[in-house]
Amino acid sequence: MRVLGISSLDKDATASLYLDGTWHAIAEERLSRKKLHAGFPHRALAELLQCTGTQPADIDYVAYPFLPWWREATCILGGYLRDFPAAILDRTPWHATGYHLGAYAKWCQKSVHSLRKYHRELATVLDLWGIRSRLVRIEHHLAHTAGAYLTSGFENALALTLDWYGSGLSGSVSRCTPDDIQRLKSFRYPDSMGLFFAQVTQALGFKPARHEGKVVGLAAFGDHRIIGDLVLDRFEMQDGRFHYRTAMDGRFARDLATRFPHEHVAAAYQHALERVVCSLVEYWRRETGLHNVVLSGGVMANVKLNQRISELCKDLRVFIHPAMGDGGTGVGATLALLFEKGEVRSRAWKTCNLGPAYTENELADALASAGVNAMRLADWPKAVARLLAEGKVVARFGGAMEYGPRALGNRSILCTAIDPAVNDSLNRRLHRIEFMPFAPATLEGFQVARYHDIERVALPARFMTVTVPCTALMKKESPAAVHIDGTARPQIVRQKDNPDLYAILEAYHHRTGIPTLINTSFNIHEEPIVCTPADAIRVFRQSHLDALSMGPFLALSV
Repeated sequence: MRVLGISSLDKDATASLYLDGTWHAIAEERLSRKKLHAGFPHRALAELLQCTGTQPADIDYVAYPFLPWWREATCILGGYLRDFPAAILDRTPWHATGYHLGAYAKWCQKSVHSLRKYHRELATVLDLWGIRSRLVRIEHHLAHTAGAYLTSGFENALALTLDWYGSGLSGSVSRCTPDDIQRLKSFRYPDSMGLFFAQVTQALGFKPARHEGKVVGLAAFGDHRIIGDLVLDRFEMQDGRFHYRTAMDGRFARDLATRFPHEHVAAAYQHALERVVCSLVEYWRRETGLHNVVLSGGVMANVKLNQRISELCKDLRVFIHPAMGDGGTGVGATLALLFEKGEVRSRAWKTCNLGPAYTENELADALASAGVNAMRLADWPKAVARLLAEGKVVARFGGAMEYGPRALGNRSILCTAIDPAVNDSLNRRLHRIEFMPFAPATLEGFQVARYHDIERVALPARFMTVTVPCTALMKKESPAAVHIDGTARPQIVRQKDNPDLYAILEAYHHRTGIPTLINTSFNIHEEPIVCTPADAIRVFRQSHLDALSMGPFLALSV
């Protein structure tokens, strides 16, 4: 079966193609160079069809993770009407209630307009390709659920999805078995943890739906006890559900940000998020008796939250879909469709290397056209390891581009983790403002001595989707990768997952005795991760990095 998956068009539009068991996927932002590209992924679809030799006529279904716009509008307006009397009767002061209802009404109008626009755009483009008749719409949080469960490898699992908004909901709880995905609970907008965390992101001067990760890093520098109870008082929690009181009143976060140090505000919001979400997992785990938990939705990009969930009990196993946000809903919608037709069952996700790859000749031509003097080396991993051991910063470009938000070695910037000062110097080169250290990539076989309880999150740790506490050895030998709270967001590198990155790490370990390197995404701040050789060369030059490792070629900065 051949299924084209189109993720939500509202942000991070991504096209995926399932061809009889093989996956291909490209985010439109990587080709358009527009961060979190919204709208139909024209370039990504064309590139997928070309690189796989697929014709539109070959596609059996097109899976899309939103309902028709009028059904979405009904969900939105129905949500407002349901919320209105509850808000009036809430114990919140009247001025907050009034602001909440007014902001909510404006959001409803804007959202219905946007959903209608994207609905029409989807229909128009699919008509042009002649495949509109094959469109199958999947409820948004079912797409998130299927994406997490069916890529986890768990036979039975409890699925929790949380995001800002999708098909009238902000989240869901489901029981997943080989026979069925059963919805146990729906969380209706505006009871939204995605909205909650977006509000503090904006209040602290960052961009919501883009910079929440900065708030997670900043939170470790603060003390949640200072205003934590005040923030947590916005929630009512009971029997596996929660209510976010006067949720649309974003003034609350803005007021706190003017009265308290930003790190304490970030800590309070992170603490509240963890308390609410962990209470949901605990309740539904007890109700179902399930010990495998799968997570998806934009809220699950919060790696610290994922750690807290994994620590709830010793026998709990957790998996987070690598593209947990809306960019992964095309894959999720495809999996939901295939599951309904009995074509797939839960299988552990093997690789995120699903995007474009380039031949050696194409790499050589790109370097020559750009006037880059590069050497072709037979044993280039050893040459790269030598530079890294000397403290150089090396950009690595090779193999297929990664699916999802993480660079996992094919579109990465690598450097030593020995000196903590590297975080500041690398941030300056890449024009970034970060509060969390860069993530470590560690050779498989060396992780147990460096990360506590790493085996319980072995699969998500291959995709950098969870933080774990670091051991004393890790803190001593790779301090640049350890956050102020003693955790890191590791990538455990297996040879079969990424032979090139494994070879670099292995050569670096032989030279230094340390099996860990810093691995951060190959991009300048506010740009998408590089996709093409030309992208890589441009960013290499603009960032004044020390070397560019491109396939078997190595270029040194002049």
